Amino acid sequence: MTVRTDLRSRAGLTIAFLVLASTPCAEADGKSPFLAPDDQALLVFIQNEPPDYVMEYTVYDPDKLCVAMVAGREAAVVAMSPGKHTLYIASFDNHRIDVDLAPGRTYFVRLAPVQRVTTPRSGVTPVQRDTESYELVRTWLDGARVIEPSQNRCHGKPLKERTKRTQRRMNEADVEWNMSDARYRAQYSLLKEDGFAPEELSWL
Repeated sequence: MTVRTDLRSRAGLTIAFLVLASTPCAEADGKSPFLAPDDQALLVFIQNEPPDYVMEYTVYDPDKLCVAMVAGREAAVVAMSPGKHTLYIASFDNHRIDVDLAPGRTYFVRLAPVQRVTTPRSGVTPVQRDTESYELVRTWLDGARVIEPSQNRCHGKPLKERTKRTQRRMNEADVEWNMSDARYRAQYSLLKEDGFAPEELSWL
């Protein structure tokens, strides 16, 4: 696809991303917390910023149910059914990403503040294959506290804010998505082939 290829050639300007770490329980059984089950996909949301600059991100679905909350140096692992999903991410700004997940693969999304002179802005970068972000996953994930699916206390629960406010966030994200061009939508999407296969996780 021409748009996707052109976008990825400029990944150094538009994308930065994640890295892999182990947890005590993962080390105990020798199994990576990022290894997806054969019939599911894993989606990992990572913020790995210095402790003195923390921005909280809330990931939720179109039903306004929480998917994950990430704050500080954390990597939240979420088990997802294969196929297409639209997810919303709320922080200083409102974001939308569209993902198409394959079973047995692991996908990463980096959540990182964007420095501005006046007000902070939240940044979201899906890690896409054949981009610089794909090569830097290991470095970016280093030192992050891994939150495995069994430790994700917000997953599937209603958000702790008024429904009208959540809907307003979704509307803002949808308007930006629908009014933007194919290049923008490709930048904030994940395709099946962007996922890490089990054998690729060994170097992370």
